[in-house]
Amino acid sequence: MGKENQARKRICAALAVVIMLAGCTAPDDAAQAPPMAEQGAGSTVDAGAPDEIAAALDLMAGDRREDFSVAVQDNRTGRSWIQNPDGRYLEASLVKVPILLTLVRQATEEQRSFTADEESLATLMIEYSDNEATSELYGRLGGREELNRTYELIGVADTEAGEVWGAGETTAGDQLLIARTVACGADWLDPDLLAFAVGLMENVCPEQNWGINAGVQAPDAEVALKNGWLQDDDAVWNVGSAGFVRAAGSDYSIVVLSSGNSTLEEGIGIVEGVASVINGYETGI
Repeated sequence: MGKENQARKRICAALAVVIMLAGCTAPDDAAQAPPMAEQGAGSTVDAGAPDEIAAALDLMAGDRREDFSVAVQDNRTGRSWIQNPDGRYLEASLVKVPILLTLVRQATEEQRSFTADEESLATLMIEYSDNEATSELYGRLGGREELNRTYELIGVADTEAGEVWGAGETTAGDQLLIARTVACGADWLDPDLLAFAVGLMENVCPEQNWGINAGVQAPDAEVALKNGWLQDDDAVWNVGSAGFVRAAGSDYSIVVLSSGNSTLEEGIGIVEGVASVINGYETGI
């Protein structure tokens, strides 16, 4: 966790199919929705990627020792797919997003705005991935118990908060639920307070502005993201990126998680290579 040097390794794939996505509301004609696993809005399923995308991802995986999982959800229809749904990865700094949602939830419940101190801590936590600010805010919010309450409201099933934030394991499916909550909101989150949170994720510092935005070409694209990176007990890197993309008439949440990376830069390269494939499809490039 902390700051890291920006690495840009882009892998472009050209295949024959395009999946078009749009908005956070249900379409007038469900038959026109993209061919993803059908499920209620805000939910995910353990369905694999569409065949053409799966082929591209399998080609990228090859004989790598590294492991990765990918999850995508149309923010309009709620349809989703997950490649390698059983993969488990360290949360690392990705947990800072549900901590942020916990702050939004508590302020919503108390019918109040954020304090200046809360805004400062949240900004440091998200825009700069500051660990000291995160620990301070996590403690103030009630730590493990309150984060688990947020997970329960989101519907997270395979991720559990710990006394030490970021050291637990998570899945692409759980991170997708979190990302879509950020993108589309929930009745337990005040929209104005959530907008502040989204603004932080859209303004991460340049050194950390990598990940799920790779391959997004639209100059007016709206991308909100948070990245996580942490070595495990075997001294190899878990690197992940999660958030949402609104570009070229599309609106989707996306998660890429990886493990087994020898270096942080290698992990960033894998995450960005996968994201470039997905973003090329979703925006029709």
